[in-house]
Amino acid sequence: MNTNIRNLAIVGVSVVVLGGVAAALLMTQPKTEETSSESSASTIELVSKSSADVTSMKVINQKGGYTILPVAQKKSASSSTASGTAEAEITYRVKELGSIPANTTAVSQVVQNGYSLVATKNLGNVKNLKEFGLENPKATVEITFKDGSTYNYKIGNVSATDSTLYYMCGENSSNVYTVSIDSGILEGKDYFITKEVLAISSSTGVNDFTKIQLSGANFPQPIRLQKSGSGMVLTSPVSANTDSEKLGAIETALTSMTADSVEAVNPDAAALKSCGLDKPAIVAEYTVNKQSFKLLIGAKKDTGYSVMLDKVPVVYLVKEDSVSALVQATVFGLRSKGLLTPEITAVKSLTVSANGTGNVFTVTRMKDEAKSTEDKPQYIYSVTGTGGKKLDYSKNYTDYFKIITSLQILEPAGAVPAGTPEVKVEFTYFDRKGTDTVAFYKSGERRYTAVVNGTAYGLVTDGDLQRILDSTKALQNGEAFS
Repeated sequence: MNTNIRNLAIVGVSVVVLGGVAAALLMTQPKTEETSSESSASTIELVSKSSADVTSMKVINQKGGYTILPVAQKKSASSSTASGTAEAEITYRVKELGSIPANTTAVSQVVQNGYSLVATKNLGNVKNLKEFGLENPKATVEITFKDGSTYNYKIGNVSATDSTLYYMCGENSSNVYTVSIDSGILEGKDYFITKEVLAISSSTGVNDFTKIQLSGANFPQPIRLQKSGSGMVLTSPVSANTDSEKLGAIETALTSMTADSVEAVNPDAAALKSCGLDKPAIVAEYTVNKQSFKLLIGAKKDTGYSVMLDKVPVVYLVKEDSVSALVQATVFGLRSKGLLTPEITAVKSLTVSANGTGNVFTVTRMKDEAKSTEDKPQYIYSVTGTGGKKLDYSKNYTDYFKIITSLQILEPAGAVPAGTPEVKVEFTYFDRKGTDTVAFYKSGERRYTAVVNGTAYGLVTDGDLQRILDSTKALQNGEAFS
């Protein structure tokens, strides 16, 4: 029953508090109602106890039943009493679930609505409990309190005049009431299993992934990603930067996932096979916020997939869109499609060679004393082209640099082609030694293989490559373009 409704009922103007042990109470007919007809009556609080009084609640129903036990958790002194004394906060667990994660809110609601049951009508003593479904009840409830008393009652059929109410009587009583109950009283233990498969978060609001490995039937070669600097990079089966959007979708799937339903609890070998979890399509092993996890994804069923979290003996069914980023993951999809993308202010020279001719753009920088600080120097940049020709840095060179570094691969490439590249782009830097090189080899009709620092990276179109050549010529001529 909704907590607000119950509280309103309790404070109603005609509340009759019967108090004491429930079995005795339920056999005592209130003076406010002398008839056995389902006529209007006062709201009746059948027991006056608190959550701290409960030691157990046992339910037996047509789906099996369960036992709920309290678990005391200490609250911090600052969040408890006005005097600063720490109080125990009562939570509950379902005994039969063992270590299986439970929906604590659902468990607490069943307990609270079970020990503080409120009747809306008193039908009085009835001759035939069978007519109310109380001879073979839908559920029997036994609540034990710290003082040794028990509160035992039965739940029968839905009320003939109000489908939101049920008939109820004490264990050894023929006095029948109509009550509103929590739906969990008519469910089995699996009702309480949480459908929140993953809910990982950090105090900073940003989950810190340090490792992700994807294996299983979907991945003949496992995909491995490792933290490098502030982000994640691919380390196997290729070494490459990652596509931030695709990686972000995978990280979301690995930290937040809610199931539609529970398929199996403590699954045996046959159950795992039927869910495709004996040979999972995907095995995701990862470390986030310094904790390690292992998620298994099995067979597709209708619009969802069977999933299982390692060490949690529950098979869940989740919607397809919850795991699509993992199901559709590929090495190429996870790779950044850019070639070399250095910061423009880091580049000291940029050389584009084609048809035996090299165009060299050399950048110089001068410290801006007015804008520089002791910790962060600022610079004024200028650029010259081949032969020392002065060019426009702030407009022409900046636009040109964007074209060079925005080139995207369309599909993966095989081995590095033999022969001489058609075009070569080289970068040198102000603050570090070495040269980065992208070489383009003709690889079939209208396609070129881009080789980054000796590694085949992917295929680009001849149109994209021609744009680089045309832009290089335009910059050298001092032309403006975009």
